[in-house]
Amino acid sequence: MYIYQLDRALLVQQVHAAAHYLHGRVLDVGSGTFARYKLPESAHSCVRMDVAPGPNVDVVGRAESIPFPDASFDSVISTQVLEHVEEPERVVQEINRILKKGGHALITVPQWNELHEEPYDYWRYTCYGLQTLFERHEFELVGMEQRGGYHSLHAQLSMRFLIDFYHLHNRPIVGRIMSRVFRAWGTVAIWRDARDHSPANRKHTIGWCAVFRKI
Repeated sequence: MYIYQLDRALLVQQVHAAAHYLHGRVLDVGSGTFARYKLPESAHSCVRMDVAPGPNVDVVGRAESIPFPDASFDSVISTQVLEHVEEPERVVQEINRILKKGGHALITVPQWNELHEEPYDYWRYTCYGLQTLFERHEFELVGMEQRGGYHSLHAQLSMRFLIDFYHLHNRPIVGRIMSRVFRAWGTVAIWRDARDHSPANRKHTIGWCAVFRKI
């Protein structure tokens, strides 16, 4: 069952705000089993790739060895994937290889998250680490946006703890009630972050959304 989480709500907003960089033929690296994002009209087609077959998967493949020829795509989107791969350097190399020159890659990563999809949960990223990782492999940064500040981070961690501690996904009635509470809580947290311009608030975030261009 669906239970509101601040991280997911902000993630969808970020991806939609940056989606205008996606155009032509798009590869979704780590698409998951359901369609999470609406791509812009500039994206003429989208190939969805994941490590396991599913209703939202066009091609089964690993991010470390993408099963397409060089320069096959105009754009790439990959959300919340790089923390789950053993060799992120190889993944970035592969994204560069299958992108055409000047193509864009829209990438999201966590800086703070609970352990999830265990045992395949390996890494967390700062904005500096993510930028360095891509610049080492012939990308330039177009834009980077943090996903919430301290107030959103604190709310998200608390929500995730309560979901896991009380097994809310297995308790439909309680889960629906708490989902409404979480939505109100998240709205307040986002409001507080929007008004807190302190350096202290900027140092804390759930994660990052970045757009890179292949040089």
